[in-house]
Amino acid sequence: MNWLAIERGAWTLSVGGFLAVLLGALVSPRPDGVGPYAVGSLAVGLPVAHWFVGRQLGDFPAADAGRLTTFFLALFAVSYVGFLAVEFAVASGGTVVLLARAGAVVVALSVSRRAATAGYDRFRVALSE
Repeated sequence: MNWLAIERGAWTLSVGGFLAVLLGALVSPRPDGVGPYAVGSLAVGLPVAHWFVGRQLGDFPAADAGRLTTFFLALFAVSYVGFLAVEFAVASGGTVVLLARAGAVVVALSVSRRAATAGYDRFRVALSE
């Protein structure tokens, strides 16, 4: 087993677990009974996460361990900052907030894609010098 396979497995389980909890919370009739529904939702969450992680790895210029982690960390950081900016700039509630948050996610995906391609290569070169 190599580092890329370990990284892919870790992110597949993380994203799949998140999707399973989210889906379990959506279909659970009681807020305190999410657990069994989340476990059942793993049947949907893990294949979707496996597809998403594989698609992200396939789009990278080289299959290096660390690119996927760079992608997700940049995605989380930029999404968080984008959501904070939306809360600061837009009045709460309504369609405008939804559209602004969707725009923040699109920007986060674009920035994280750039961070995992060119940014990762620049970072590796800077570390090797």
